[in-house]
Amino acid sequence: MITDYPEEWNELSKYERKKKIKELLQEQERKSSSLKKIRNIGLIVIAIILIVVGIIQLTKKTPEQIKLKKQVATVSLDGKVEKFAIEGRDHVSTETSVEYKTNPPTSGSHLDQAKNWGIYSKKIDDKAAVHGLEHGGIWISYKDIDDVTKKELEEIGKDNSLSVIVSPRIENDNKIVVASWGRMMRLETLDKVLIQKYIDTYKNQSPEKLAR
Repeated sequence: MITDYPEEWNELSKYERKKKIKELLQEQERKSSSLKKIRNIGLIVIAIILIVVGIIQLTKKTPEQIKLKKQVATVSLDGKVEKFAIEGRDHVSTETSVEYKTNPPTSGSHLDQAKNWGIYSKKIDDKAAVHGLEHGGIWISYKDIDDVTKKELEEIGKDNSLSVIVSPRIENDNKIVVASWGRMMRLETLDKVLIQKYIDTYKNQSPEKLAR
């Protein structure tokens, strides 16, 4: 029961006083409800602003990324990419031995579970990597490289985190191999521009276009 009301209401009849108190309570509830709505709308607006700012920050290009993009636009892959016949795309078990015709493999039988995009510090199963290629991804494998080169390759992987696998592979014939479905590019020294050009060109050139 509300007690904070105008003193003159005490001169009213009990019925009239109750009626005015009821109206006062209803008015207070309406004001409280309006304030809650305004507060909730304000919180939603603030959340939207924070999300938009976050997206802008995430997608904002650094000067280095802008420079790389310009270089990628002008470089050519002519004569640098090998194309191979597709060796099939059957699913096999982990225990099944598969003989691939390219090194590293670029197609063929593979595990039913693809390797997740990302950076790996140890060798991964070729059959899992091949499934990643079938999904439209790019597999960057390396051997006998220095720490600076390794870090640069990992940065490429981070910049293309939804489409690239980076891992060591001692069986390679070259220091760096960039592979996609039915194709590969062999490098003896790091060339970030060529590698990014390859990623942009051959990502999702595969049966299942799941890379982003």
